[in-house]
Amino acid sequence: MGTAVLSILMGCASVTHGTTQTVKIETLTPGGQTVEGAECRLSNDKGEALGLSGQSVPVRRSGGNLSIHCTQAGQAPAVGSAVSRVNAGMVGNVLIGGAIGAAIDVGTGSGFNYPSWMQLVFGEERTFDRSTQQGDQPVAGVTVGTTTPLAAAKPPVTGTVVAKKDSGGSSAQGARPAAPEPAGAVPASAARVSMDDLSALLPAKP
Repeated sequence: MGTAVLSILMGCASVTHGTTQTVKIETLTPGGQTVEGAECRLSNDKGEALGLSGQSVPVRRSGGNLSIHCTQAGQAPAVGSAVSRVNAGMVGNVLIGGAIGAAIDVGTGSGFNYPSWMQLVFGEERTFDRSTQQGDQPVAGVTVGTTTPLAAAKPPVTGTVVAKKDSGGSSAQGARPAAPEPAGAVPASAARVSMDDLSALLPAKP
């Protein structure tokens, strides 16, 4: 009996499909031009994978949807969600192995597939369903929303006054101009008058 059960379990999707699937992510501009090398993060309840657009990325199979987020300088993010669908291995295992084998496939995620090739567009959020994939052709998906451009870095603050040290070692605000003197004011140098100068202005004693 144990051998029979083991034989059934060995035929489940965990063996025939494995727990990982390779998916290709392609990113496009709103005008339809292909952009390779965008940084993409793919995640589901089983884990996360990182890769570049234009390449194939291995991801964990799961009954949960696959979230995709791609970024490229100068573009708004390209976001997508791939719907998880039961694969042929899961169907065959339900027919042969019953509930036990199906439970294993669900637990490992091996009984599910995502679209194998998806096209994301910068500035858009799309959903992808494997049921719409034709052979090995890419799935364009359905647009469900838009994304906003990443916030640009703030420019550095300019015009900051920097304290400079003069030859004597004291600090001086070299970048700050001296305040102008009010109109009609007597220069400080002119205000320094000696007592002899004042005496010369007085009338001579009789």
